[in-house]
Amino acid sequence: MPRHHSSQQEPASRTANPLAEMDLHPMTEPDLPRVLSAWNAILIHDRLAEQRFRQVMLGDPNYEPEGVLVAKGESGELLGFSACALRREVAGKDGGGSQDDFDRAYLKGFFVVDGDAGDAAAKDLIGAVESYARAAGKQRLTVTEYGAAYVFPGLDVRYERLRGLLMRNGYQDFHTIECVAADLNDPAIPHMLKEAWATMSSEIKLIAPWEPSVLPAMRRFVAEVEMPAWFPIGWETRYEQPREHCSVLTKGGEIIAWAQFHPHKPTSGFGPILVLHRERGHNYGGLLLLESMTRAAQLGCERMLAQWANTGFYVRYGWNIVRRFAVLRKALR
Repeated sequence: MPRHHSSQQEPASRTANPLAEMDLHPMTEPDLPRVLSAWNAILIHDRLAEQRFRQVMLGDPNYEPEGVLVAKGESGELLGFSACALRREVAGKDGGGSQDDFDRAYLKGFFVVDGDAGDAAAKDLIGAVESYARAAGKQRLTVTEYGAAYVFPGLDVRYERLRGLLMRNGYQDFHTIECVAADLNDPAIPHMLKEAWATMSSEIKLIAPWEPSVLPAMRRFVAEVEMPAWFPIGWETRYEQPREHCSVLTKGGEIIAWAQFHPHKPTSGFGPILVLHRERGHNYGGLLLLESMTRAAQLGCERMLAQWANTGFYVRYGWNIVRRFAVLRKALR
């Protein structure tokens, strides 16, 4: 990638311009330790271990070197980083894309240092990302809403400077994504679960944990919900064995709802959860949520977190908002 020259003008009080030349290049192995250190110093609410950073930025099936960039100053100092993901074909190499989002590229990682040097790096990095996305035929760039290998669903609203830099470069707030959490020691949970079951007809059966014997019914469920981000190409291989933390509800032998949780301690993750559109309004989702909360508590988890949440659904069961992310986007054509 060619070296880029910053267009930022040096104040007259200085005699030299330290940003006269800025180097943008795909992140290499020698860059990684410094990039990760800066990431953790700047994105303080999203610190990553090296393994996780590698997995998201370099292990993404849709990874391309020209989409993951490092900005350095003339003396080699690290000024910023950006990671853009896109799908060359509708499904993408992760198998999770759809026609509805094929016109989009995603800025899934971004930071710059403080000061004028960081401002200039932001402009150059964003410009390079947009050029990369346009060359791939994309019409929009979104921060982030990327459903494959990602760290966050949007930009945490507490990163006010980074948000401001994006907005000064033409990005607009589109909507807000929230994360919610619940205390699994809440004594109300058993009562809510009992009440939820009391509203169910005798046709409703819980399969928890997942049993491979119902894979044919799961295939019909997946075909109807049409959610490739959650059920990408090849999803069946994950369901050919028992899945301890996955559960479904059936009605007359048909799967009508599905959910999974991830029992890390002390905080379990929850989601995704999905109910057939034609079966909504009967509290099937609430029942699966409460069953998952109960099972996670039995495994020793004290708290449960759901990211990218449908907030209104969760607060009915005692959950609270714990994080907010701004989703920004820009038209490229």
